[in-house]
Amino acid sequence: MKKIINVLIAVLLSINAGFAYEMTNEELLKDISIQNVIDNIAYEMLNVGQIKQRMIFTYDKESKKKLLKANESLTKREILIYGDVVQKISDKNELAALIAREIVKADASYWGYFKGYVGSAQIRFAPKKYEIYFDSAAVDLMVKAGYNPIGMITLLHKVYPQRRTDFLSASNLTSKRVMYVYEYIYKTYPEFLANNEYRENKYYQNFLLTSTENRAKFYEKMKNNSDEKIKYE
Repeated sequence: MKKIINVLIAVLLSINAGFAYEMTNEELLKDISIQNVIDNIAYEMLNVGQIKQRMIFTYDKESKKKLLKANESLTKREILIYGDVVQKISDKNELAALIAREIVKADASYWGYFKGYVGSAQIRFAPKKYEIYFDSAAVDLMVKAGYNPIGMITLLHKVYPQRRTDFLSASNLTSKRVMYVYEYIYKTYPEFLANNEYRENKYYQNFLLTSTENRAKFYEKMKNNSDEKIKYE
């Protein structure tokens, strides 16, 4: 827990100067909480992104491994940030990535008729399609709020395990998700890759190592100026 608090204090101290900057480090160490850090980043994103739908954010110390539990972001518009995920976060960009993705998912719960029930049902019937959409929409929100979208790559790479296959699964292989994010950043926000702050980051380096074949497919596609969708592994 002490490690989590220290990481999140560092995150808060690095966020631009509108939040608790007049407080001394001693006061921060005394008064800060994980919930505070999450709320500061989350509401900053909601405001900068001009997201008009109401939602709340709750830090949950429990594990996310309650797979049969209802998705709160699609039902109550309550975004649960789980302790076992927070433990893996290294910097403000990764925390922003986690929060941004949950925000765009909760925002989608307002889509369509019957106060969002139709939109939520569509997401449940095509989870893989919307999973990729939420990842890229979260990247947009991160950039708009002033965060580095490469943090989405390192977050996904660290947090989500790699299954043998995504056949008959509600989720894409993590290697596919990370590549779709990489591809989206490459095409939409190339400046973050050209001036890559994460170039020496060990998690980003491991992503580069494990995505060698997938990235080769992508570079070949770009070289040939092809619109064909790549089958990532």
